[in-house]
Amino acid sequence: MPPAAKRPNKRMAQGARSRDEILDAASRMMATRGFEGTSVADIARESGLPNSSIYWHFNSKAGILAAVMERGAERFFADVRPSPALPDETADAHLHRALRGVGEVFVAHPEFLRLFVILLLGNESDDIREIVHRVRERGRQSLNTLLQATLGSWGEATAARVSDRIVDFALAGFDGAFLALQAGSPTSHEILMSQLADSVMELARGEREVQPTSR
Repeated sequence: MPPAAKRPNKRMAQGARSRDEILDAASRMMATRGFEGTSVADIARESGLPNSSIYWHFNSKAGILAAVMERGAERFFADVRPSPALPDETADAHLHRALRGVGEVFVAHPEFLRLFVILLLGNESDDIREIVHRVRERGRQSLNTLLQATLGSWGEATAARVSDRIVDFALAGFDGAFLALQAGSPTSHEILMSQLADSVMELARGEREVQPTSR
């Protein structure tokens, strides 16, 4: 028989808690102050843990940011899943339902998205820009997958072609909706997502009629 899995001991559990506390504090502070505006000492005060503990877990402030973005991305994209079509559901209705779900995910992860926008617009190092690029590309791929699922009734090849053509427009719509909500827009995220779904669907119909070029 294979050996039993080793249970985490008290020290390991405490280490995991400390790591999460550091990441929670760093996420809160960087989402408001940015990366450059947040020091390790700030994170230590916010988390209640010493600098030595932070460096033991992450080695550097850049290491903290990488871990914050990795954890935030895993949690965010775990909540963004393509929704199978319901019986007799039209592509329009499917897309509206799917984008409402993504809008709810946006509302549930404001710190991660605020930090992402700050880093996206900031003058950061090459290493940080690479982290941001990976998260952005993952978001684009996730949205493309969702669009293909909602257009699946058009046929696999057509859905893939149309999704590739409209994904950047849809992603820009999400960017704008999130910034509008952060700026205190009186329009709810449900309405913004419904309007975005209408626009994306109209664009998708137009792209569907465009004949693919042969190679």
